[in-house]
Amino acid sequence: MCDNILVAVRLRPLIEREITFGNPICWKVENNTVYQIDPQTKQISEHSSSVFKFDHVFDMKATNRDVYEKVTKPLVDSAVNGFNATIFAYGQTSSGKTHTMMGSKTERGVLELVVNEIFEAIESNPDREYLLRVSFIEIYQEQITDLLTGSTRLKVSDTHNEVVIKELSEEMCSTPDSVIDVMKKGEKLRHIACTNMNERSSRSHTIFRIIIESRSRCETGSDEIAIQLSSKSS
Repeated sequence: MCDNILVAVRLRPLIEREITFGNPICWKVENNTVYQIDPQTKQISEHSSSVFKFDHVFDMKATNRDVYEKVTKPLVDSAVNGFNATIFAYGQTSSGKTHTMMGSKTERGVLELVVNEIFEAIESNPDREYLLRVSFIEIYQEQITDLLTGSTRLKVSDTHNEVVIKELSEEMCSTPDSVIDVMKKGEKLRHIACTNMNERSSRSHTIFRIIIESRSRCETGSDEIAIQLSSKSS
């Protein structure tokens, strides 16, 4: 079973540097449509090239929780019930990918909300046994790095129509905190550089994968499902 790909757009508030330099807000959101504001007239442009429609649009007041509930939670529910799912964040540096996915000191990110939801689902299903395995890779300048061990130049193979990264390490996790600890461990090894738009810009594509194995307590075999959370810098 394969569901359609859904595209959601989030517009972040202006940051301090943009406010200081007087950058105007050039977009207006109505329902799931983004309209460009003409810089001269300050009015919404009705030209077709300035109107963009998506499956979901979040305005500048939206929180990470809003994004999670509307877009991500249904994918987590599907994953726990046996369907692979991928959550992919894409955008240029300083667009807010890290804040949305990883959160901040004052607001939990989508990743932490996903992890908590998975464990809540496990606790609510006592008739099944679960095992979670976590891996974390970085793709940087066409090189794959295992962020849990620091191993570089990992090889990719296609075996029986399944893409496999050879020698990729995994860690078993039994609590939400243990998953988050693995994520923080890997984040320390990521390639980060200063750019004109962001002092700590992630310069790579990362994939954080959670493998959920489950079986009935009266069975010997198990089912394996993956949920992947990815972010891409351009």
